[in-house]
Amino acid sequence: MISKRLEQEELEQGAILQPKNDVVFQALFTRGKETITKAFLEDVLKIKIHKLDLDKSKDLLNDNKIDKNGRLDLRAIINDNVECDIEIQLEPHEKVLERFLYYWSKMYTANVQVGHKYKELRKTISIIIVDKEINELKDIKKAHTTWHIREDEYKENVLTQYLQFDIIEIRKAIEEYKKNKDDEVLQWMMFFENPEDAEVKRIMENNEDIKEAKEELDEISRNDILRRMALKAEIERMDQEQRMYEARRDGRKEGKKEGIKEGKREANLETAKKLLDEKIDIDIIIKATGLTKEEILNINKK
Repeated sequence: MISKRLEQEELEQGAILQPKNDVVFQALFTRGKETITKAFLEDVLKIKIHKLDLDKSKDLLNDNKIDKNGRLDLRAIINDNVECDIEIQLEPHEKVLERFLYYWSKMYTANVQVGHKYKELRKTISIIIVDKEINELKDIKKAHTTWHIREDEYKENVLTQYLQFDIIEIRKAIEEYKKNKDDEVLQWMMFFENPEDAEVKRIMENNEDIKEAKEELDEISRNDILRRMALKAEIERMDQEQRMYEARRDGRKEGKKEGIKEGKREANLETAKKLLDEKIDIDIIIKATGLTKEEILNINKK
């Protein structure tokens, strides 16, 4: 009932859609103008893009029916020789890094089939934008981190350039932006967080790419079909978050009950031990503690 009311209110208000919503994100960077995606990728990867091919399919399909299929927000081929995906995660879970690696491996191996040669493999980059802090990265202050395979002692030596992860944490980016307002990646994160913020309007005065992205977002927000898809995705996310909260809450309640029960049992065992030492009849001990005869007889065997 709450979900339906929220959907109706949002549709009536006609508010601008949020680029962090995965439906909106894909529409903006896949269905929108290619120049926006190109500019964003150049800012994140610090490379010049001469050619950009956007793959409209989000599925990483495979022939193994028991294998897991992956879904990406955006997949692209850069300059004919680099595979790249961009994914936005609003609610990263405790195994989110393993999930990122799994998706990367799907993209990397998708280029080669049986009978093909290793030279046909491409460098594969995963760009992951997360709304909340990743626990494993909490000691790293900067918002944008780039990851490769390196030797433990000779850290400057990269084993292969074919693997690269770029992880951007929006929460950290907002804080870092206060000290470094000229960083284009941080400017993009400010746009993702709130495209109508006064500071984003200031950013657009000098950043034509983000200004173009905002104009495209305004256009997307006027599309009723996309609005409904985006709202549906947001409501599903909120429902999932609520279900997870309820599961944690119920788990804590159950754990508390079990803790109380275990504590009471330990106290009864202690009482029974003292009564046994006093040579009290076992039937009386059973009535006094609620323990079974077997539990009481096993006390002195431990």
